Amino acid sequence: TLAIVAILLTVGVPSLKTFMQKNRLIASTNELLSALHVARSEAIKLNKRVTVCESSNGTSCTNPGTGDWRDGWIVLADANGDGIGTGAICTNTTTDCLLRSHGQISDSLLSISGVYTGGGAISAFTFTSRGLPKDIAGASQAGTFSICIFDSFNTVTDSRAVILSLSGRVRASDETTVINCPATP
Repeated sequence: TLAIVAILLTVGVPSLKTFMQKNRLIASTNELLSALHVARSEAIKLNKRVTVCESSNGTSCTNPGTGDWRDGWIVLADANGDGIGTGAICTNTTTDCLLRSHGQISDSLLSISGVYTGGGAISAFTFTSRGLPKDIAGASQAGTFSICIFDSFNTVTDSRAVILSLSGRVRASDETTVINCPATP
């Protein structure tokens, strides 16, 4: 009986760990994907700019942003278009207000980082009232977020991407050519 239990544990525990890591990867991808979808749809619905940005406190954008989204992110209605926000929960649509907040990622072996299509770390995306991603100055934006799971030896074991196109289309991908994982989590 003990031998059978030992064999089952030897086979089952690594498989369970891999299964749990894959679930965290998919969940984090879906949460970021959802935030970008909400931002775009709210921008169109409210007929104003909506920003998704890195946030270490859950109420305002991290400034300057680093491109490391593990500390969390927020979705804010950006009435004045400055990409900053006030941290207040939305009660009307005439001022900056918080639509959604995502806290810090607790898994130390998971990384979320973003790169604009032209280069440079993504710290925020703003959707216009037409659903197009633009920066504060009005230039078009596109980019890719890489969500990566590492093992205890800092080797990437699995990864996914969230891709935002110039048209505002947001999609998830597991195509390795678009994923750019950092060297360490």
